[in-house]
Amino acid sequence: MTSQNERSPTLVPQDIEKDNSTSLDHSKSAEHVFPEGGRDAWLTVLGSWFLVFGTFGTSNTFGVFQSYYLLEKYPGRGSSDIAWVGSLQLFLLFMMGGISGPLFDKGHFYPLVATGGAVHVFFMISLCKRFWQTFLAQGVLEGMGMGLIFVPALGVVSQYFKMRRGLASGIVVTGSSAGGVVLPIMLNKLIAQHNFERGVQYTGILLAGCVVVGLALIRPFGGVRGHKQSDGPEPDVKAFFKEPGYLALFVGIFFVAWGVFFPILFLQYFAELNGTSENLTFYMVAILNGASVIGRTLPNLIADKFGALNLITIMSILTSGICFAFFGAAKSTAGLVVVAIFYGAFSGAFISLMAPAVFSMAKSQQEVGTRMGISMMALGVAALTGSPLGAAILDARGYGASIAWSGAMGAVGSGLFALAAFFTARNKGQWKV
Repeated sequence: MTSQNERSPTLVPQDIEKDNSTSLDHSKSAEHVFPEGGRDAWLTVLGSWFLVFGTFGTSNTFGVFQSYYLLEKYPGRGSSDIAWVGSLQLFLLFMMGGISGPLFDKGHFYPLVATGGAVHVFFMISLCKRFWQTFLAQGVLEGMGMGLIFVPALGVVSQYFKMRRGLASGIVVTGSSAGGVVLPIMLNKLIAQHNFERGVQYTGILLAGCVVVGLALIRPFGGVRGHKQSDGPEPDVKAFFKEPGYLALFVGIFFVAWGVFFPILFLQYFAELNGTSENLTFYMVAILNGASVIGRTLPNLIADKFGALNLITIMSILTSGICFAFFGAAKSTAGLVVVAIFYGAFSGAFISLMAPAVFSMAKSQQEVGTRMGISMMALGVAALTGSPLGAAILDARGYGASIAWSGAMGAVGSGLFALAAFFTARNKGQWKV
């Protein structure tokens, strides 16, 4: 039987969003054949879903830790001090893409995920007694482990899909929503029924299972090391930033992410300040992440027809707008729940559409991991600084000022996305970008 490696054509650099199948000189140019489905493709989507559940889904639960640390474990610490733990974790989750993306492009999917899984699962949060220990264990080690997994989990799906890439990526990213629903409820209940240490340990067992299942299901297209492109040039990172569209997208990702994570991380704390009942407070983070499932599937389905870059611009504008609605939400529990639902849906679209938007700018499949990894670095810097800065504004100026700052940053990023869409559409000669 012919192997996948033998079936795979030689790849040459080209705009992977354009169909060159009508080329007359097939000896010089052969397009990467995207299966667009099949058993291995959908098993890879499922496996990647489990990896995202256990990584980005874990980071979505930090609102539980933020509240517990502030009110129970480290009450002497300020909001900004504790927010640095979650921000550093997010920073490394994304920033490590600068390492894992290029390594993924070179065919090292399995070593990256296995190493990252070992570091991620072997976290020592339950044994930490001092704040600096928590900072290192949860902020540094867990963030690094998740960062080695996240970009390869997204990139491997792009090997199987082109026309349905937005949908496939959206399905994968719903793993973070599911993790953000299941893990906060699970952790809150375990802490209440047992204690914090046991709750973290039991959660770690679940996360270990996610990594094992992901590794068992995923098959990079083209064999263990994926597609090889020995005839093509290495990705040129400097050249990426000479493209006005990519540069605008890169900076726009920073600004949107700078503001978007703050309300998510502080939602449970806002609910407790608002006098929300304990039972409902436990579910606030889960409600937001549950709503984000809609934002991470429906827009991606539309994006395959409308263009991921166009749609991420629209959804980021809506995210910024609904962020300002937290002003009124502070006055009632019902208002907070409604705004959390809308914010979860719109902000979820930003996360799920980012990968297809970046992939659409790649000139060859060989660039996918590197472009995504570089873009994740912008996301990482924003995640590192955004929530602590918002928390510092919260401590110094109050709830309203922190929300205004968060919404304003989203608006700036949305404008840059619009510029990226304009430049990219002009370059490609089509409106669908």
